[in-house]
Amino acid sequence: MTEEKNRPIKEANRITKLLDLGLDSATRYPVNVEKVALELTPSFNADPITMIKAGSMGKIDGILARHPQKDEWAIFYNQDITHNGRTNFTLAHELGHYFVHRNQMSKIRFECGESDMLDENQNFPNIEAEANIFAANLLMPNHDFRAQVDGELFSFDLMQHCACRYDVSLTAVVLKWLEFSKREAIAILSEDGFMHWSKSNNRAFRSGKYYATRKECIEIPSGSMAFETRYTSHARTGVKLKAGIWFPETEVTEFSIYSTEHEKTLTVLILEDSSGYRIENDSEED
Repeated sequence: MTEEKNRPIKEANRITKLLDLGLDSATRYPVNVEKVALELTPSFNADPITMIKAGSMGKIDGILARHPQKDEWAIFYNQDITHNGRTNFTLAHELGHYFVHRNQMSKIRFECGESDMLDENQNFPNIEAEANIFAANLLMPNHDFRAQVDGELFSFDLMQHCACRYDVSLTAVVLKWLEFSKREAIAILSEDGFMHWSKSNNRAFRSGKYYATRKECIEIPSGSMAFETRYTSHARTGVKLKAGIWFPETEVTEFSIYSTEHEKTLTVLILEDSSGYRIENDSEED
């Protein structure tokens, strides 16, 4: 089971090593997913990806489909999605289905909408979550992402720098950053006072700090920046809120902005621990 869980990461790392060896620093990022798919899959497999095509697809973001007569695959993506970072992640997501799932399952077609951001308590396996893991590790490899964020305090400016470097959405970068945070941290996407999804990093989840948005409809708490839709410079750079607003007996620093990608509020919460650990010393933690 552990090997299967790690397979999306292993497949992404295999491609990452080839790109690290074959490209110089000026051309390494962002990853050209279309080129990877069309040029590398024929050398890896007898059933390569031979076409990537855009089209109007309604609510579908991307499709991986097998040719009806040939041992070939194609990726289709929604040309009506105007956010380049979201499109790039969609291509990588479909490539993840190709590498991880095409032989694992009997499916010959994978259709994907806007990716669900799953809570940590979801059962394995979930192929959409696995494709997201592959995409995140291909586009934002750990060794390079760590070089961008190590020793840096969280800020949306830092996240935007990474989004531009990797040609992904701000949301994708925030979710990646959660894995590297030395603090308990949570990301939330909300609209009209209710959460669409919430993602806690492992530290926060283990301490019971999470919102089970897939099980119930959860309101944004009053007194928070997200509830007030106050997208001020203070909300963007972080506002410390007293215990009882987001979690009982836990102070948090809230960062909230309006996400143009989703037309919703994107919030990051950094939680204070019981020892009174301060946000300004975040980079000094072992």
